[in-house]
Amino acid sequence: MRTRNLKPGFFENDKLGELEPLARILFAGLWCLADREGRLEYRPKRIKAKILPYDDCDIVELLELLEPEFI
Repeated sequence: MRTRNLKPGFFENDKLGELEPLARILFAGLWCLADREGRLEYRPKRIKAKILPYDDCDIVELLELLEPEFI
């Protein structure tokens, strides 16, 4: 994982605001997993282990919530 900064606009984004809280955390966490060009491997189990290890959630469902608008 890489260190990234969230800009204030992240918290004011209307599209993100419509998503459930875990989806918003996942979105920010994907930035940390991605390389400099914004690429990462689609490996849901690994993504879950890295970003939401303590949450009982369906990572594929959360990723699909992000996909239409953000991925």
